[in-house]
Amino acid sequence: MADQILSQPLSIKKERIKTLSKLPSLVAQLLHVSQVVIRLEHMEQLFCYSLDHETADVSILTNELEAAQQGYSFYFSSLINTGIGGNVGSIHIIDREARILNDKEIKLLNDVIDIIIDQIELEFESKKILEKHHQVLNTTAHDLKNPLTTIPVRADLIKLKKHDPEIVEKMCDHIKVASLNMIRIIDELLQSGTAEEGKVSLLLMKLNISGIVGNVIAMNQPLAERKNQVINLNNATMVMVKADEGKMAEIIDNLVNNAIKYSPVNSTINVDVRVADNKVVVVVEDEGQGLTDDDKSKLYQRFTKLSAKPTGDENSTGLGLSIVKILIEAHGGRIWAESEGAGKGSRFIIELPVCV
Repeated sequence: MADQILSQPLSIKKERIKTLSKLPSLVAQLLHVSQVVIRLEHMEQLFCYSLDHETADVSILTNELEAAQQGYSFYFSSLINTGIGGNVGSIHIIDREARILNDKEIKLLNDVIDIIIDQIELEFESKKILEKHHQVLNTTAHDLKNPLTTIPVRADLIKLKKHDPEIVEKMCDHIKVASLNMIRIIDELLQSGTAEEGKVSLLLMKLNISGIVGNVIAMNQPLAERKNQVINLNNATMVMVKADEGKMAEIIDNLVNNAIKYSPVNSTINVDVRVADNKVVVVVEDEGQGLTDDDKSKLYQRFTKLSAKPTGDENSTGLGLSIVKILIEAHGGRIWAESEGAGKGSRFIIELPVCV
């Protein structure tokens, strides 16, 4: 009867091991050969079907010269190449009787290889998903830890200084900022999940984007004042767009908040709203750390940390700009960034269809 040899699985699921372990037997029976070996290098797996008990170590049959020395006259092998992992292994068909595979048998082997590749690519995708989940968990834990840590400290200070209204008010403001940071982090994570699944739903209506920009700047003003930053707004009175009010506010808020977060103290942030070439243009320009060429290449990737660092111990999920790009494109617009390099500030421009 057949002997089956399996090494201990690494991370591949049991269902996939079952599928792969059945293939050597299936191929051997269909081709009427005595030995079939599937070697998967990246998983350190060896799947074998053997009807020949004279060969003690079937692993040597993955070498054509070794197989010939063992008295095998027929040897056929093929590499297993995947689009994700490249060359991941090989399949070997061996028999003591010389023969030639016909077209039908070669097609069968190609079909088997396709099944192996599908299983391996599923494993690679599973690993990517698992890594992404770990990354989300680690990022969330790290980004929530700092604001969460400040809240009990500030609460204790309020208790100690409860007779000093000025300090109490200051500590309450700190707690409020920390809470808003946590809400922002959670919102970005939730928004990222729905955006990745293509579930961006928009409630479109005719809006004055000038008013939205003004409101967003007013909400971010306390954050800028903490770093002694000045936000200059050059805002056209009535600039109409067809947009989702909440999503548009989120887009502008992300850009303005980033400008505050990555700009030094005592710096200036300029926000400009205008109509140009029948397009609504919103520009957020800062005097911050700028963008390198490498930054520009991965600007809108999820969970990506760029060379610039927050200047006031703020937190960042690395999700904001990826969400902004998805939301802008859902509105039929586009976003791009300009910078002369590290230390020379950056300019983010969004462009939307004008609504008349």
